[in-house]
Amino acid sequence: MPGTLVVVVPDSPQPAAPRWHAVEVPSAPGRAAPSPVPAILVALTGILLSVVLGLTVSAQVGSLTIAATLAVAGAWRATSPTGPAGLAIRSRGLDVFLCWSAATGISVLALTAPGI
Repeated sequence: MPGTLVVVVPDSPQPAAPRWHAVEVPSAPGRAAPSPVPAILVALTGILLSVVLGLTVSAQVGSLTIAATLAVAGAWRATSPTGPAGLAIRSRGLDVFLCWSAATGISVLALTAPGI
């Protein structure tokens, strides 16, 4: 047909996905990757406990419980050799920094906010 443009693209290998697209968890051959369930349970328990304490005791205690949950998550990430799965999102240093700085910020706000 006149006016039809045909573009021929040579076969080329697809580029590999960048390293930051997935967290690779090293596991021994024949062994399944670690489950994220323990990390999810720790986080969920901390959140539920903070809600209960915030409603029954005070908002300050609930906020400090959230900060403690973040501090525990950061310490767990700092000391666990492989993750833990569910908390290992970025590099170990960045994960620990974000958890501990959020815990510090929430603690400071909970302790200095007037009237809570």
